[in-house]
Amino acid sequence: MSYDFTKPEKKIVRQVIETGLQRDLESCILDVDQIIQQWKSKKLDNREAYHEIFGKVKANDKYIGRMYNDLSGSRYMMVLQGLLANNAISEADLDGFSEMTRKAILERRQTLENDEVMPC
Repeated sequence: MSYDFTKPEKKIVRQVIETGLQRDLESCILDVDQIIQQWKSKKLDNREAYHEIFGKVKANDKYIGRMYNDLSGSRYMMVLQGLLANNAISEADLDGFSEMTRKAILERRQTLENDEVMPC
């Protein structure tokens, strides 16, 4: 779905997408940290911990690639809607947009929340 953002809104889009990226990366790092804590407390052996860490990072890398690679203006709306559906951004992060743009972003939230594009 292509949407024509105004020039000032494109700047906001890039900031909001960066916020989503940082939150997605943090989420994966925290998941990996949990695995490491289990390994340190001897709940996981070396092999199990390694495989779990590798799996988390690989799954997150795939998700990050789908969401953030090759970003262009024609994908901005889809990416914002996906980030919102995945809770990488919140409705509060959309405050800088016009009411019309905000409504367009929120429009497909329910549909995307049911898709399988969740990180880690």
